[in-house]
Amino acid sequence: MECIIPGTNMKVLAKALQGLSRVGDELFIEAKSDKFSLITLNSSKTVCARFNFFDTFFSSYEINQDELQSASNETISCKVHMKIFLPLFKGNLEKKLDYFKLEYTSDNDFIIVKMKYKCDEIVMVHKLRLMETEILSIGVLTDSGSNDIAASSSFFSQFLTMFSGSDDEITFEINKSKIVARNYCLGTPCRPKMMRTQINLNSTEFILYRIMKNTSINFSLKPLRTLVHFAENFNLSVDFNFEVGGKPLAMVLKNPTFEVNFIVATMDPYTDSSSSVATTSAQKKPDNVADDVFEDMEAENWENNDLSSKESSFVELMKKAKNDTEKENLDIVPKSPESPRTKKAKTVFGRCYDPTFHETILGEVLAANSDSE
Repeated sequence: MECIIPGTNMKVLAKALQGLSRVGDELFIEAKSDKFSLITLNSSKTVCARFNFFDTFFSSYEINQDELQSASNETISCKVHMKIFLPLFKGNLEKKLDYFKLEYTSDNDFIIVKMKYKCDEIVMVHKLRLMETEILSIGVLTDSGSNDIAASSSFFSQFLTMFSGSDDEITFEINKSKIVARNYCLGTPCRPKMMRTQINLNSTEFILYRIMKNTSINFSLKPLRTLVHFAENFNLSVDFNFEVGGKPLAMVLKNPTFEVNFIVATMDPYTDSSSSVATTSAQKKPDNVADDVFEDMEAENWENNDLSSKESSFVELMKKAKNDTEKENLDIVPKSPESPRTKKAKTVFGRCYDPTFHETILGEVLAANSDSE
């Protein structure tokens, strides 16, 4: 395999590797007759990120046909650690390089990188040691789901700003007219210091909105943030393809010369038996909340579009719970015992508390005070 990337396309490659590094630590390199792919998986194997670069992306793209036919699935593949590959792409390489060249043969333990700089005809050669080869088999198509939505990268960027950076997951409750996005699941207790966020997205706000089956899906926010950040750099729209909660969600970016696919594991937080939220947390009552208050919370109409009224009613319920708890425990909680350290201080400095004047100090009183006071 031998491919040459012109300097004008180096920004795309550099941003792609930065995005991949946010997902996984190992970089899989695959070469086929019509495309070159960079792939990574996260540590829990719940997110797969793939960047496909078509032959039109390169100024030169050559594959040894004999080597390709002897390879598994007609794919030449190797694996390298992200830490040794990523440092090569620091800086504005599109302004510094004439081209970037990759060379690899399947019987070699190294992949060779050649970087031709514009100034002084400098060519830097890097030999990167490969990891043990591993064949990936994802088995998930990016267009197999019956539901499709799409919007611009700026739309999703503004959408993500509505959520805190500490939010790890998001839940989409989807029907044919709108999407309700929440950073929590209905019926679960509120975590300490957590701000609950709900956003209603009407179908008219999307470029494409085709929902064949209503569903609820819960997935990680990290791959979505990574994908949207990459899409913003090149003004690309973000496409979602999915079936129901519990089946993989495909997030796709498309360009004439490259394509980006993120496959993300999901679950239905209200029906998935493997979800701890559905099986335990959703049935557990919040601590220090009276039974009647919890019943009021369960009966609350959380589907109301008026978010402010929901938040205010939730606050009132929590205030009521706190007051009820204090009333119940007012006569039960005993007074805290006096600290032994305080007793010791009074013993040591006991004389400081005694009066410093006594009448006996003056001896016998010969005449009474002449002053009336």
